Amino acid sequence: MENKINGIRCDVSNCVYNRDAKECVAGKIDVCSCCNAPHCSDETACKTFQSK
Repeated sequence: MENKINGIRCDVSNCVYNRDAKECVAGKIDVCSCCNAPHCSDETACKTFQSK
């Protein structure tokens, strides 16, 4: 992936953009809040996720 964003860590091993179960290689990422005002990471979601 030539257009990857450097330095984005990802532990979601079943995502097509996850390389070596530690790095996101997507060209862009979209993160949304599951609630209107997130207070912790459990309240956010990566919309770029695509299952392998």
